[in-house]
Amino acid sequence: MRRQSSHYRKGFVLVSVLMLGVLLISCATTFTWFVRRQVRTVGGEIGRLSARSLAHVIVSSVISLTGELSSHTNCDSPTQRWYQPFVFSVPDVGIWMIQVTPLDDKIPLRNLFLPDGNTMRRELTEVWREMWTRLKHRELEMITLDFLDKNNRPRVASNERDNFINREPYDISEMLVLSPDMNADILYGSDGEMGLADYCTVYTDGKINLNVAPVHVMELIPGLDTGGLAASIAEYRTENAIASLGDLRKIPGASARTSNQVMNIAGFKSRYFSIRLEGMSIEDDNTVSFRVIYDRNTKQIVKWEEI
Repeated sequence: MRRQSSHYRKGFVLVSVLMLGVLLISCATTFTWFVRRQVRTVGGEIGRLSARSLAHVIVSSVISLTGELSSHTNCDSPTQRWYQPFVFSVPDVGIWMIQVTPLDDKIPLRNLFLPDGNTMRRELTEVWREMWTRLKHRELEMITLDFLDKNNRPRVASNERDNFINREPYDISEMLVLSPDMNADILYGSDGEMGLADYCTVYTDGKINLNVAPVHVMELIPGLDTGGLAASIAEYRTENAIASLGDLRKIPGASARTSNQVMNIAGFKSRYFSIRLEGMSIEDDNTVSFRVIYDRNTKQIVKWEEI
């Protein structure tokens, strides 16, 4: 039975990769005539507009397919083949590269509180405190919680203000615009020092996917913060997907106690994903690059950037 299961998984991965390739090539080929006509007739801006349109077609297809593939697995890891870079050619247009990356990789800025919107989740309390210690701004630990929670009552050692938004942020950059205590150095870091954006994200379902979380984020989590365990996890996952607490215990330094400590904050799947899409024209070597973030649950694009 185990051997049959192994053959099934290998077959599934192969078929999945082939499906992804066929789908991308099919979408790209269908769009070729339109792109070529626009580029040759008008060029310039229209060509870039055509590239954006083609990118949207590809991204929409990838969202549907990767969502289907992910639903058949119990983890999202860069070791899975559909998260590897994929290069394909669009006839008479150019070469495109696409890579999908699981997110949910940092402290969940939108999920700091219990459903009441005011009480901080117990499993995040130490993580939050240690993060501000590392940022060397402990004075902002409670003030930021007051800025984000739903009530207008100050916490101990804090100062609730009339201009606090008292809600979860839509984007982390909103902290810079609306928080009177935040500046660019604190949010994004400076002079080699990390900022809040290196530790927190709004693109998460509430748990931190240990398959993609940076070492400096895992080091904040009680149970992963000693004995170099965070670094060991990062090394292990370069070749192995972590799909369960049982897999976590296979890593040197982890134990059943570790599992109990992290079970409410550590996860192995992602709700949000990043798509990096790059295209190069065969006529003039011009390149276009896009970074897209989408929500797998709703299949909606939540951020689109042209780089």
